[in-house]
Order: sequence, then structure tokens, then C-alpha cells
Amino acid sequence: MSRGKFRVIDGGRKWTKPGSYQPEPPKPRAGWPGYSSLWLGAIFIGLVVGIGPGWLERGQASGADQPQALLAASSGVRAHFSFCHTGGGYNCVVDGDTIWLQGQKIRIADIDAPETHEYRCADEKSLGDRATQYLLALVNSGEVTTAPIDRDEDRYGRKLRIVKVDGRSVGKQLVNAGLARWYRGGRRPWC
Repeated sequence: MSRGKFRVIDGGRKWTKPGSYQPEPPKPRAGWPGYSSLWLGAIFIGLVVGIGPGWLERGQASGADQPQALLAASSGVRAHFSFCHTGGGYNCVVDGDTIWLQGQKIRIADIDAPETHEYRCADEKSLGDRATQYLLALVNSGEVTTAPIDRDEDRYGRKLRIVKVDGRSVGKQLVNAGLARWYRGGRRPWC
């Protein structure tokens, strides 16, 4: 009769009798507390990737630096733009003729795009949405520069600027795509 011996089972030494090997039942998982560091790490990485770049850019142009931010915009800025959802924004597109650039709300001075918020008909809203999406693609495609016109601001406090991406007029590209028209003053209907 064999006496038994030590065997290596699942990385540890166990005393077994010959022919009686039975694996140990699996240990219960640690549950959510055991994975909390993984969850916290994933949330942290998501925040850094999702809003970190905006915080970094915002830190460069905050408070008393706002005039400096506008100067920087004139000399060219390459940034990631998103859609503005409500209120103010930072490097985002409001509609087909308005953007936020480094914390400054800018109205593209040479064009008029269909409204997406106070539209008068479904066709205007549809065309305005396409203009907004096209403008987002344009400003994300290269270096954004602005140039002042004869007036600094409109009656809503938006900076009036000619906007270019890689030296090409954003207004002209929107007009050529049929998504905007040259600004002639006042509000004209799109319906």
C-alpha cells in the first residue's frame, strides 16, 4: 500500500493519497471591492481622455488672459472642436456660423447660415444641422485663424471675425457647399 506524497496542485503543495486527487473548489471572487481600483483607474483615464485636453487648453487662456487668447487665435490654433450643447463653450461649434474658440464666442462675419435653434421651418433646421456638422469638420481639419473686420462685436456680444482653416476661408467653403450664404445684413428667411 502506497503511503501518499506531496503533489503540486494549482501552484501549491498538497498532501494527497494516491488516486485521490480532487481539485480544490474555486475561491470566490473578491466582488466589486476587489475591482474598485480597476474601476477608479478606468474612470480616471476616461476623464483625462474625455475632458483633459479642454482643461489644459482652458488653463492657457483663463481669466485675465482672454485678450491674449484672442491674439493667439489670430496667429493660429490647432484644437479639437466638439458641438456646444448649452450655454458657453470652449473650442466648440454652436451652429453653422458661430463657434467658441479658446473661450471666446465668435460669429463668422462674412456668412449667414440657417438657424438651428430659432428656425422657422423644418427645411431651415435640416440645412442648419448640415451646416453645423460641416463647420465642425472644417475647424477640426487644420489650424484655425481669425481676422477682425471693421466692427469688433455684434449686438449679442459675439466677436465678429473672418475664420480660416489652413488659410482657406471657412465662410467661402460653407457658401460653396450650399450650406450658407454671404452675409448682407439683417435676418433673411431660409424657408
